[in-house]
Amino acid sequence: MPSKTEPSESIFERLVAREEKRGLILVAFLRICLLAFILLLFSKPDSPTGKLYTLLEVLGWFIPGVFVQLFVAFRGGKSYWMIYLLAVIDAVLIVYVSVVPDPLNPLLDHPAWLYGFVVRDRGVVFSMIMMAIIIMTFSPRLILWFGFWLFASWCGAIWWLMTRPGVIVSQHFGDEWNPSQQEIIDTYNLPEFVDISALAEQVIIVIVFTLACAVMVSRLRVLINQSAASERAHGNLARYFPTALADQLADRDEPIRVGERRECVILFADVIGFSRFAEKRDPQEVMRFLNQFHHIATSQIGAYGGIVEKYIGDAVMASFAAFDDLENPAANAFCAAQAIIAQVAEWQARAPANGGEPLEIGVGLNFGPAVVGDIGQREAVTPAVIGATVNLAARLEKATRELGSDTVMSEQFANRLRKEAPVAGPILLARYAQTQTIQVKGFSEPVGVRFNGC
Repeated sequence: MPSKTEPSESIFERLVAREEKRGLILVAFLRICLLAFILLLFSKPDSPTGKLYTLLEVLGWFIPGVFVQLFVAFRGGKSYWMIYLLAVIDAVLIVYVSVVPDPLNPLLDHPAWLYGFVVRDRGVVFSMIMMAIIIMTFSPRLILWFGFWLFASWCGAIWWLMTRPGVIVSQHFGDEWNPSQQEIIDTYNLPEFVDISALAEQVIIVIVFTLACAVMVSRLRVLINQSAASERAHGNLARYFPTALADQLADRDEPIRVGERRECVILFADVIGFSRFAEKRDPQEVMRFLNQFHHIATSQIGAYGGIVEKYIGDAVMASFAAFDDLENPAANAFCAAQAIIAQVAEWQARAPANGGEPLEIGVGLNFGPAVVGDIGQREAVTPAVIGATVNLAARLEKATRELGSDTVMSEQFANRLRKEAPVAGPILLARYAQTQTIQVKGFSEPVGVRFNGC
């Protein structure tokens, strides 16, 4: 039976494979750019034969590499071994071009001079350039593979230089000779002198650079994998929880709260007469209607900082400042309620869903203390807001039918709105000037409410 992590790993591997393909295309493009630069640099009428020979070497090395990388990038699969073979050829040819002199060079009569000139002129520059290009493939294994063959090729090249006749290498400076400072300077200025120690140091720098690049790319892949897993987990949470709540859940390892008591605003909204509407419609039409209504309610609640707690048939329950420190929760909830009512009215004006008879929305608003925390055990845990404040908001929404109002709010909510917006609050409440004390089911004491009586 496959493990739960296999799908996510396969997705990540597909993403990495896609980026490696893009990397190969990028490397091929960089090869072409570098080739164009070399052509511009070497293809001059007055170029000596040595430069033209080097140009032929580079042409024979770069052009096949471009075609191989493009072929593997678009073919992929089992042909990827060609990239590793190309890396070996690259490493060997880079060292060859950097060490072996041009047989057409006018200094051919002094072969020992040529080795010194070639190594001093080129050193490990080509190796560094090619390593920088290989990094673009985003493959730690390919970087290490290329670095290994580069190191092996340079070790062979250093041994080869040390065995050339007439070449003076830095290892000759030992206790047996014990030269003076002037003798050392004179020796360094000899055209046949090759500083093997300095060359070896440069090779070591290239290898350290290779290892650092491989580790860096490997770490980047791990971080990208973790980031992709985190985004995927957040996306899965967002399917079942509001975005604001999903953000909190994704950032925490522990439960959000354990029975914390907070003052918050609760909003209930549903479609008045929905049962009659649903009786006369096909299930598919009913679901389309519900999805559209829930979309309007959810988008407006989220726009004003609220969190949709749950859908109960055609009803929507939302909280403001229950899970966060939202400023002015009453003002935000009031604006969200008005926006829902206006959006539904506009939607129904464009496409009536009730045979021309407009559907009405009822909204209940309440402010007060509620218990916020996780409900359930282990895998079946969900954040919830419970308490008398929630129950009263639900009852106030039901009271919209009896009072003939699109919105019924408690006096606690109205007082909170005035406190949050001393100037705008009374203006917002002017439309809901009617007040009444009603008996609400489940509450022993009458509740003061405000409504518009439209």
